[in-house]
Amino acid sequence: MKAAKEGDRADVVARPGPLRLVEEPPPEATAEKAKPVRLLKSDSVEDAAVCVFSAALDHFEANIPVFLSDRSAESVHQMRVALRRLRAAMGLFGEALAGERLEMARTRAKALGAVLGAARNCDVFAVMLQEGPGAALDGDREFPALMAALARRRAEAYRAARDAVDGDETESFLVDFRRTIAGRDWEPAAGVADEGSAVDFARAALTRLRKRALKKSRDLATRTPQERHQARIALKKARYGAEFFASLFDPEDAERFTSRLARIQDGLGAFTDMTMAQRLLDEIGTDDGVSPQASGFVRGWFAHAAQDAVDHARKSEKRLKKLEPFWK
Repeated sequence: MKAAKEGDRADVVARPGPLRLVEEPPPEATAEKAKPVRLLKSDSVEDAAVCVFSAALDHFEANIPVFLSDRSAESVHQMRVALRRLRAAMGLFGEALAGERLEMARTRAKALGAVLGAARNCDVFAVMLQEGPGAALDGDREFPALMAALARRRAEAYRAARDAVDGDETESFLVDFRRTIAGRDWEPAAGVADEGSAVDFARAALTRLRKRALKKSRDLATRTPQERHQARIALKKARYGAEFFASLFDPEDAERFTSRLARIQDGLGAFTDMTMAQRLLDEIGTDDGVSPQASGFVRGWFAHAAQDAVDHARKSEKRLKKLEPFWK
């Protein structure tokens, strides 16, 4: 373990103090998106890791009081995004930093993210139903039964999410990882301690992420759902990495790169949403009072809509090949 250096920037040293779990948000409080990570060209790899890890935890904690106050769908989404960014950051710095506490934090973040994911999936599925087959089934007596079954499942998922977010395990996770970050309680790889440059590390990491995203995105239109899902994950990791290190390079070039990646990623999200919707339909089944006819109609609707996603996949592959690195 390497102790934090004397004179470390105040804005990058994580606080191990009280959390915001019990604070009441002001009346106008709304869910917060991730804030830009501010790195300096003089930062070491460990300085950068402290900044990126801390920013992800800040993002997660900022949405806790909003969620506990009104359980808004957007706050669930933002907390889930924060945990995804944190896990992506841990993977990104995995070749430079290692340690039992990092692995423990990664495992805890994944478990908490899964609970939030169940709630988020219900929200996404509800929107898909209302904006898609719901309009065609308006007035059909079968559709309310499906929506009611989904509402019950959503209520269960949100109760589980609240129990998890407001529980001792999450508080322990946040306190422990804040202390890990503040104390730099990890083992840097050879060449990283002291002399490791964040700029050099960023260039190598972003090149690797871009190469992987390109490889995973070949022949997107003909890939299996699982392969397209893996491609989307690779694109997401490349975007997160670009966002983490954007301040070390030209901000405008970085913004163009991340914006285009986000559009491509969002388009591929349709495939993931379709898979999730089919799974939820399987789980709801006929035991919830949903007729096979209603379920079959919804499945057919989504299958037809998936064709648009295939067209988008073809265009996305072409656009991705044109994305030039901003970190050269």
